[in-house]
Amino acid sequence: MPVPRIYVLPGTESVNDLVKRIADRDQAAFRRFHRRLVRAVFAQVCESLGSPALAVAVTRAVFVEVWQLAPMPASRQLDGTAWVTAIAARRAADRLREINGTMPDLGVAYDDLLGRELAVALGAEPLAQLETFFHTPTD
Repeated sequence: MPVPRIYVLPGTESVNDLVKRIADRDQAAFRRFHRRLVRAVFAQVCESLGSPALAVAVTRAVFVEVWQLAPMPASRQLDGTAWVTAIAARRAADRLREINGTMPDLGVAYDDLLGRELAVALGAEPLAQLETFFHTPTD
């Protein structure tokens, strides 16, 4: 399932431009990217997993992976929204395999680690503030 466009917040920069800036380790661009796409990614992952609690952890993992992979040359050549959609779909499928026992369970400690990595990538934004992105209704 692709990222639901209805949940993608508008912005002055294209998602592709933000990915290019993230590749240069621009944390402000990453925060804008996260704010624009977090609800859409969460909705996509939640629909795949059927659990908002699981979707929060997977959504965090998606954005950590975006931060980690953005400097790779291939990321600059891809459509940013399609790229994050593919990462989200793969991460959700991995979590389903983990739940079904066909993949080792990485556990809560791994989810906590990803939460801390995301906070660092976002410029040490407190995780409590990040939670509002998952629970604030769209306007």
